[in-house]
Formats: sequence, structure tokens, C-alpha cells
Amino acid sequence: MKFENLKLKNTENIIIKKGIIINPQTGGKSKRDILILNGIIKEISENIIPPAEFCCREINAKDLYVCPGFIDMHVHLRDPGDRNEEDIESGVKAALRGGITALACMPNTEPVLDNPYLINYVIIKSKELNYNIYPVAAITGNLAGEKISEMGLLAESGAIAFSDDGNGIQNAKLMYEAMKYGTQLKVLFILHEEDYSFSSFGQVNDGYYSAMLGLEGILSLSEDLMTARDIILSKATGARVHITHVSSEKTVEMIAEAKSKGVNITCDTTCEHLFFNDSCLIDYDTKFKIKPPIRSESDRRAIIAGLKNGTIDAIASDHAPHLLSEKNKSFREASFGSIGLETLFKASLTKLLYEEKFEIEKIISLISLNPAKILNVECGKIETGRIANITIVDIESENIYKSQDIMSMSKNSSFLGQKLKGEIRYTIVNGRVGFSN
Repeated sequence: MKFENLKLKNTENIIIKKGIIINPQTGGKSKRDILILNGIIKEISENIIPPAEFCCREINAKDLYVCPGFIDMHVHLRDPGDRNEEDIESGVKAALRGGITALACMPNTEPVLDNPYLINYVIIKSKELNYNIYPVAAITGNLAGEKISEMGLLAESGAIAFSDDGNGIQNAKLMYEAMKYGTQLKVLFILHEEDYSFSSFGQVNDGYYSAMLGLEGILSLSEDLMTARDIILSKATGARVHITHVSSEKTVEMIAEAKSKGVNITCDTTCEHLFFNDSCLIDYDTKFKIKPPIRSESDRRAIIAGLKNGTIDAIASDHAPHLLSEKNKSFREASFGSIGLETLFKASLTKLLYEEKFEIEKIISLISLNPAKILNVECGKIETGRIANITIVDIESENIYKSQDIMSMSKNSSFLGQKLKGEIRYTIVNGRVGFSN
């Protein structure tokens, strides 16, 4: 494995030979070469011969899939603040290892991303690393749910969207006013749906396993009630809303109905919620303690169905780094969250392609084209004239996921010990190879 020095600003001349190019836009695939000159895709065709005046790095992609660079639209980088858990540079390294060429970082850092200078800090770090990081700003000051942030200034500073992720906004009138303001600004709201009256003391999904294990349950009503409220508010205000980390069968049903009625709504789920059900908690393993909690098999099947029929638009990691000391505790005391940048593709591929028989083009659209559309960013496509953001993968490779394989500073992955298919061979970001394997 090799990571390139992304701080070098030069682009590359690259020719990708004999790869199977995935086009999630058309749902097709074709065996072609790709010529990249000075970081820009110049030609996509068979048997390309590079111009004599250009010295090209050749990548043999025979039997490999060449995909639009993956986009993770829900990531916690812990920077500024808890840089001993993850900083921006280590997060980018983990993202490259996972084939991710762009990510949206959530605002619940310390201090919170509720000020233009902090949005600028993230953007400057992104430029220093020559990597695509899109900061998401807080809806309310300090994520306190009491006063709307300076959304106009934050949007002007480069905030890609607004969220109080980690906190559900409990005040319906405040959410309504924020949506009205956001509609004028034409911004995207990424909403963490949690009614604390049903979740504040909960540890796991409320059901058979919570009762058997003696752990306080979190009813799916916590998610369902807030989702219902925000669908109503979105319809009333015209706000563009995205429900993140969907976990509940009822929430999937409500979003499908809202879409059918023209509500401006999209949503994502996480790999944990499509991969596991709450039987994974049988050994009190804190690596499965996440929020929203891993729910029942019925909920998991609804997630799969929602991905298949298009109700769920994207898969995101909700990458949440924690120190070992924060997870290596009793279940009640342990922190919520799992890392996921490096397993976004692997876990999605393993469950959806090999078990659920999804088409590979559909899976790639869930982690590339669709997130790009939702965030309204220039990624998610392989086309001539575009900056090259490309991920090259081997879908046949299979390995047990181990702690020593993890590039993130934190090792709290729900997928440790799982046999996962797929391997990232190259991550090309902004016209140059950032990772090769």
C-alpha cells in the first residue's frame, strides 16, 4: 500500500488501461481506457495511445472496476477539537484507503462549526491536502437548539449544508423558522431525527434483545416522530431536507410516501443498519453501540428494500472516531459511534452485491452519483473535461477486516472480524493518485 503526498499541488498524466468503467448515470458498464492529462479526463475509448509529448503513469486495470470517486456525505473528523481521535489529515488518509475522493464533515466538533472562520479553517485544510472536504455548518449556535446560526454568512463562507448532527432539534417552531430561512438561502438541511423523550436514557434498540440483555431501549418512535414532524415542516416551507442515518422501517415508509407527494426530501442509511440486526448485541460488544441503534431484522429488511426501490438515496459511513478508552467500558458507559470511512465500499458491496444481488452500478450510485446530486457538487461522474476523481476496485478480493488494517487514528469499527469482499486498488483524487494498493 502506498499513500502519495497530497500536499504537492501538481496533477498527473495517467492512462488507465482495460478497466471496466461503471457509469451509474446510465446504469451501464463498458471496457475502455481513460486518458488523464494534467489531472483532466481527456479521452475515454478503446486502445488509447497517449500523445508522444506526455509521459503518462500507466495503471493496468484489467478485470478491475473503474468507478466515479466515492463520496461520503456523513463524516466526523473531530478537527478542530479532539484531534487525538481523528484530525483532518488522518481522516483524509482513511478516506483514501476507502476509495473516497470527497466527504462532507459534520459540525459537532469542539468548537462547533457555527462560525465562518471555522468553516474557512476546514476549507483551508482541504486545499492544503488537495482533497475535497465539504464542511457542514450548524443549524443552531453551538448545536444548542436554541438560536438559529448565522446561516447566510456560513453559506457564503462555503458551508455545503446545515445540520445539528449528534443532536435532534427538539423545538418544532425553531426548526420551522430555520427551514423558512434556509429556503430563502436555497440550502440543504441534513437532519438527525431523535426525540429525546424516547431516547435520552436508551442504549440499544427497544425490543427482544434490549429486554434479554437488561439494557434500556430506544424506541423507533424516537426517529419516526421527528421524521414525521420534519416532513410536515418541509412541505410547509419548501425546505430541501435530507434525513440521515435512517434506521427504522416506519421512517422508510414515511419518506417513500413524502417523495410520492412531491416533498423535497432525500435520505441515507449507514452500513451498520443495512448489514446488522440487533442480535449482534448478544455479547454486549460496544463496537455495535451506535446511534441511531442497530435495529430489528424487520427494520434491516426495510432498509434493504428502501435501497432497492430508490426510497433511500445514499449510503454514508457516519464515521465517528473514539479513543479505545471511550469504547472499552461497560456498555452503558461506552460512547456511541463507529468508524466507517474504510469499510463504506466493502460493507456495501459484501451485503448488497453478494447477498442481495444488487447490480454493481446501483451500489456505486449509492456512494458516488447520488451523494454528489444531493450535495450539489461536481463529483460522481467519469466524463471528458472533468477533473479526475476516480476509484478503481477489485470486487473479487476477500479479507477478514482487522484492527491493523485501519488507517484511521481510532480503531472502533463495527466491522472488525467480518469477512468483507472488495479491495480498493487506486484512489485518484483531483487529478492525481492519492492511494495505490
